[in-house]
Amino acid sequence: MLKEKCPEFWEQAWENAHKHSLHARRRSDLDQMKYWDSMAEFFAKTARRRNGDGRQQKVLSWLERQGAWQPGIEVLDIGAGAGLFTIPMAKLASRVTALEPAPAMLNVLRSWADEEGLTNVDYLDQEWEILDVQEEGLSGGFDLVFASLTPGIRDVETLDKMCRCSRKWCFLCDFGGRRCFPGHEELWRLIFNEKMPLAGHDIMYPLNYLYLSGYMPSFKAWIDVRDREMPVEEAVASFEQYFWSYTEPTPEIKKTIRGYVEEQSASGVYREIYRVRLGMILWSVTDRME
Repeated sequence: MLKEKCPEFWEQAWENAHKHSLHARRRSDLDQMKYWDSMAEFFAKTARRRNGDGRQQKVLSWLERQGAWQPGIEVLDIGAGAGLFTIPMAKLASRVTALEPAPAMLNVLRSWADEEGLTNVDYLDQEWEILDVQEEGLSGGFDLVFASLTPGIRDVETLDKMCRCSRKWCFLCDFGGRRCFPGHEELWRLIFNEKMPLAGHDIMYPLNYLYLSGYMPSFKAWIDVRDREMPVEEAVASFEQYFWSYTEPTPEIKKTIRGYVEEQSASGVYREIYRVRLGMILWSVTDRME
């Protein structure tokens, strides 16, 4: 049998991808929760701005067509962030448990839910990677376990944990292949004098692992194009926060970032178009060929 047809091959490939990925380059001396907290305000603005941009509707409509989304279900939202999906799901679900370990991000989510008058959202401020689902009483507790673009699903262990929490459906959305972020890529080259590494997250790893493990996953991919536009100072701050996760923001690095942003700006506004390929997987934990 070809080794590519064994789930263990994709388990190892996934681990190897992380070892040589952008994620592996993050600073070991930095508490990553502080990074996510520093990004809370940006994510809050982005989540609200995207509330009507179609991605939520694309995902929820697909889930509905697949028979996985029905009013009144109970949902676990892993890596809920600022509430991009938690809020629209809570308007239809019986209850949503939002797992988000970054305190500032969780505060943003709580505030948004309060503004919407939602009382059916529970909050869990723990990291998915180290969470004991048995101890927390989450095993088999949800109709749908949902994870979209979260670093929490990073290997087979964290993927299998999703299955253990579900009594029926699991959903995962992640990137597929290289992301085209011109500003980040060019600044990475200028700061580190090398090509930006690939992200360790790629939908092909969990997709192949699930299929070869006997599950019957449904899959859909699409290209997401974003027109990013913001004032120069906001763009500079955003890039500084991003690179802070990888290196100490020295005066020289800050100068490089500001120089790039100002050079790419017009009339005090920085603009770039970025493209990503996204893939989403839906599988039933009760439909598996052993």
